[in-house]
Amino acid sequence: MFRKFLEEFLIPRLDIDASRKTHITQYMMMKMLKPQVEYRENLFDRCQPVGMELAKKLLNYGYKKPSRFGRWDPVKVFDGNAFPPYISREKPCYPVVYRHYVYYLSNEENRDRFIQTPQTFLQQASPKPLVPIRVAIIGPPKSGKTTLAKRLEKEFGVVRLSIGEAIRRVMYTHAHTKLVKQIEEYLLNGFPLPDELAIETLQIFLMEPVCHNKGFVLDGYPVTSKQMELLHERSIIPYKVIHLNVTDKEIMVRGAIDRRSPNKMSALHDSHTILAIRVACHRREEKPILEFYKEGYKNLVPVDGERSKWWVFNKVVDEVQIAVQNIQTYIERVAKGHAACIKYMCITPKKLDAQLGEFKEYCPVSLAENNELYDCSSQTSHDLIAEYRGKYYRFPDAEKMERFLQCPSKYVYPLAPHPMPVKEDLPRKKSATYLKKIFPQEIELKGYCPVTFYEGNFRYESIQPGETTFLVEYKKKIFSFLTEECQVKFLRSPEKYSNLKLPKKLPPKKEPVLIASLPMLGYMEQSVQNAIIKSMTAVGCLKPKYPFLSAKRSSLLYLAYHLKATNPKSSEYVRKKYQRKLGEFENNCDLIIYLSKIMRWKYMEPEDRPIDFDHKLTFFNSMQYPTLASS
Repeated sequence: MFRKFLEEFLIPRLDIDASRKTHITQYMMMKMLKPQVEYRENLFDRCQPVGMELAKKLLNYGYKKPSRFGRWDPVKVFDGNAFPPYISREKPCYPVVYRHYVYYLSNEENRDRFIQTPQTFLQQASPKPLVPIRVAIIGPPKSGKTTLAKRLEKEFGVVRLSIGEAIRRVMYTHAHTKLVKQIEEYLLNGFPLPDELAIETLQIFLMEPVCHNKGFVLDGYPVTSKQMELLHERSIIPYKVIHLNVTDKEIMVRGAIDRRSPNKMSALHDSHTILAIRVACHRREEKPILEFYKEGYKNLVPVDGERSKWWVFNKVVDEVQIAVQNIQTYIERVAKGHAACIKYMCITPKKLDAQLGEFKEYCPVSLAENNELYDCSSQTSHDLIAEYRGKYYRFPDAEKMERFLQCPSKYVYPLAPHPMPVKEDLPRKKSATYLKKIFPQEIELKGYCPVTFYEGNFRYESIQPGETTFLVEYKKKIFSFLTEECQVKFLRSPEKYSNLKLPKKLPPKKEPVLIASLPMLGYMEQSVQNAIIKSMTAVGCLKPKYPFLSAKRSSLLYLAYHLKATNPKSSEYVRKKYQRKLGEFENNCDLIIYLSKIMRWKYMEPEDRPIDFDHKLTFFNSMQYPTLASS
């Protein structure tokens, strides 16, 4: 009677054997009570697991409603899984009825987690938009393309497509079309099928609903540059192009293993020679394909194909999931009218240039906040490009892009505080040869650097002549700069540095003098001054004193060794030889300092002396008679 009363009010009843020892009974009690304490908020919630057929009937007859998760697994969504749900005989679904809704869990472990605490998984946001998987796997023969494609097909329900399978399916499903008749004409006459017809066949099959909902995996395609261009023209763009890197040696080893495999169905043309020819053909066509996807769509993912198949699969799944999550975020933000990063969106350079916003290659955040023209055209990655209202905007770093993503309206027109200069008024870098084209036009400020003059508070000492290697044209004027850093500062804030006036008193200009035209003493002074100054500086810092030699002779010897050791025109062997001698000379000079610190007025017993003291003292005394020491 009491048990029925507890069941009626959904109060759990726990049975514990109290006849055992006290600490065992206490442990069992805490173990049984732990779920009740951890999932206290769901203590009176009841989730009922049901079969797939019963779940369909409950939905069809209106007793229950589909949840806002649809066929998505709430536990997987909570864990960050972005792949679309997939149900098959190999991967059954586990429905759970909770309150008025039916939830679908992908495995028993997730079902148990959901039953224990459903509110944990239902308080999260609804799943993001469905993004089908679109992957292409390329690589040399025997690199594992088909194995990887079949594994993706089994795990996620995507359609694995090779050109042969696409042709066979289209010929079976569209037997009476003009395209199939053209294909049959080539095949019956024994001619190879043109790439144009093959791509058209592939495009027709990709229009099937299963490809739109689940996605597809191109198994070993494209193989040639022409096929790659045709895919580009038909807008068949995978989110990720997986390139399996395998060495030629490993390919030959795998080919030999496959030839001896007992599972081989029939005799194929897979001899060592044929395989070597196939590999050579692939290597010839491989480089332009990889460069196209790497530079054009930024979607190439190199993977070490010599690792285990489980490692390769996990690596590919991680890359594809990151791409799908970013695309979901992009779709969600754009649908709400927000700005979104275009990473993993496979935007071509041509489309990017055509849809650049009103700021073109310049950062709108830098212009709005600092009134700086920050040129971002040198960046090739799409990680720092955002889309807003159908236009693309570039940024120099992630911090500025994040500020733009949070509130893009205040950085673009009509709320942008600073207007973008017209194209003719933008500063541009120029080379030294440009001066010949505009002759007789002269450099502004008489060739002096405006940046050093402005930042030096207009002092006389800050008037520095610019270099012709660092030129900028701004409003039909030419400016030269002392360094590249000064040139960059001018490019970002030209208005600040362009309207300066020099004082009447200017420093004399340094005329270039050819060293070879100087007299002998002047030539020697100009050509060896740097080396002598460095050596004399080293002498002044060290102040060498060689044992039993005067300070003057010690300094001259050190100067000679230093010049020999740092002579750039000497061979590597000679420099290393004198560097070694220079080091020995310095060590010998240190003997005087060492012995003066150890030797005091009071006699030291042998056991109280440092270990190397006697050896260094003997060596020091032998230096007084070098002939004796050498003998």
